[in-house]
Amino acid sequence: MAALFVNELNRLTGRSVEVAFNNSMVEGVIAFARADLLGLVESVPGYAPTNQVLYIAIDAIDFVRLL
Repeated sequence: MAALFVNELNRLTGRSVEVAFNNSMVEGVIAFARADLLGLVESVPGYAPTNQVLYIAIDAIDFVRLL
């Protein structure tokens, strides 16, 4: 079942999403998905916004919403 989820996340690479995990919710762009890890480029707002890569364990994800 996890492989199907990872395949779908890979299909969504480059898309803006909202990811809920461990009582947190973040928005960003999917960079990659592997068997156990999701890479999400999180845009940090501010005067000089920086893009930070957030690594999330696949089994910690509650849901992913397309934006």
